[in-house]
Amino acid sequence: DIPCISHTNKMDSPPLRRQHNLLVLSIVAIVFAAAAASNVSVSSNGNSNSNGHDDHQRDLSSILGTTACANCTPERCVSTTVSREFCGPCATGQPWWPCNLPGECYCSDDAPLEISNINRQENLMGSDACSTAACTSLGGECVTTSPNVNDAQCADCEDGKQAWWPCNVLGACICKTQTEAPTLAPQPVSPTSTAGGGGTDVGANPIAPSPTTSNQSTTLAPSEAPNELALSTRIREGMLVLDAHITANKIVLARELLLSPSMNGANANTFTYMGFKESLQRMIMTPIMVDGKDPKTNEDIEVPLVFYIGDMTTASDRSKPNNERVYGLVNVALFLATSYSDSLSNGSCDEINSDVVDGFLPVSNACGQQGMSYQGTSTNSDFREGNNFYPLVCAPGDEKYACDVDLNMRARARSPPVVSSRSGSGDAPGPFYCGPKTDYNGFTGHWSFEDNEEIFQSAKQNRLGRTDVQGCCFWGRGSVPIKGTCAYGKLNYYLGKRAADEGRQAMFPDIDFCQNPGAICNDKHPDLKWIVGFFRWITEIQEYDVGDFNYMKQLRKYVDDGFKDSDFIDSVSGIVSQGCHTPPCIEGAQFLREEKRENFVKVLKMLGFSVP
Repeated sequence: DIPCISHTNKMDSPPLRRQHNLLVLSIVAIVFAAAAASNVSVSSNGNSNSNGHDDHQRDLSSILGTTACANCTPERCVSTTVSREFCGPCATGQPWWPCNLPGECYCSDDAPLEISNINRQENLMGSDACSTAACTSLGGECVTTSPNVNDAQCADCEDGKQAWWPCNVLGACICKTQTEAPTLAPQPVSPTSTAGGGGTDVGANPIAPSPTTSNQSTTLAPSEAPNELALSTRIREGMLVLDAHITANKIVLARELLLSPSMNGANANTFTYMGFKESLQRMIMTPIMVDGKDPKTNEDIEVPLVFYIGDMTTASDRSKPNNERVYGLVNVALFLATSYSDSLSNGSCDEINSDVVDGFLPVSNACGQQGMSYQGTSTNSDFREGNNFYPLVCAPGDEKYACDVDLNMRARARSPPVVSSRSGSGDAPGPFYCGPKTDYNGFTGHWSFEDNEEIFQSAKQNRLGRTDVQGCCFWGRGSVPIKGTCAYGKLNYYLGKRAADEGRQAMFPDIDFCQNPGAICNDKHPDLKWIVGFFRWITEIQEYDVGDFNYMKQLRKYVDDGFKDSDFIDSVSGIVSQGCHTPPCIEGAQFLREEKRENFVKVLKMLGFSVP
């Protein structure tokens, strides 16, 4: 389904011609990589030769995992390219990724297989074979297969700790596990499928949507007669293109974004490469069902949103230059650059205290930095200024999403491993905390870098005048941090316990993000910090349409114009950091214009783009 082009074909501009060629070459590379990973040799006549397991998989190449594993146990539902643990839930009726990919998950006819056999580790880098999801979380250890490498060197590949030699050599380090397969927790059964027995018919629609043709291409619209196989194939092709680029540049991405020289070794992998990659795939394939309006009838409906990776053009459009996959890759680059600016560069999932007020760094910044209140509501006059709401407050009509503020809640951030470059100190500030006033004599002080502790000589207020941290537990968390009672409430409403309690599909039904906001940064769900960032990007950034600025239209224009409009970067940065596309949006708030621009250009170049 990829157009064949002539090497003499001219595109609109040299940068776009280069991006298009890179995409085509990447697709070729990933196809051969996939063939190698499956032990399949492709002959000139189009036939393929493989081992016994691949014969079974080829028969199931057009079958969804939910159907292929309908009469299977979770332990026997295995994968073709993803980590084993993701396919297990297909046996209990899970309808979303990867169970909605044709041929990805299938039921093994043999006894439960060792993880090393499933992942075909001779074709994997050690950092992939020994990732958390594929190895250590299942009780495995990373060992060598090469006489030139020892087990101690391979141990550094575990959990994404190291991206260079020997972890970047195919087959040098593998995951050694017990032969007994792990027991996977039962997953919720979709109403469209039957656990254990009946499964879902191939013609059914467990995930539902097919791409809409509207301007908002991140929205999926239900179809009366959806072509599920066509949907999955289109999206999977886009994922292959993105995966090719990301995998080809894995080393530089890990070294420059995840293993910054400013980070100390103990906490350098708060955000991991595999966590990013697997979370990206998940948010491409798993729609978030958000509240919306039918454009024709204005009735309340649920609108499925996904992470934007570019749209496939129709046959009638193929005479025109196709930049769709470039749009998608630039969307990924923007997400990564924003994550780097806001969290990765500090190596911390929790927000760093950095807003200096009157020469001091107030501990009460936990209640809000840069003039924003993190625990205000639209009905609380303490957090109004005239008729203007602070950007983290739920808009009128959206009050139902906001978390209630519990004045007795206590929470403490994890200690930041490095200081923010904005603080100008060689040490990290103390982590944010919150709790009732009785815990600290009614007021908080300021952080002293010289004494490396909080000084309580006098109350120090943040920009909004707060001198305590009572109820102030909603500071920023995640790769693209969410902040404030409204954002945490929406996360809980759509992905957390509230969604499950009210009968909606939930990725994290056991987490109440209003009562336990710190769950985003704990170790129980190591990829949640990435998922939260993607959630914000999908629901807030991609959906931004205010005044003359529509994110999706401006993204396409930025690419079509040859990556020349730096104002676009400023606008996106303003939306993320201050809630508007014309920063600075809050009087006195800091806006790091040049730093944001440099980080975005840096990531674009890492992904192979030629940027003016």
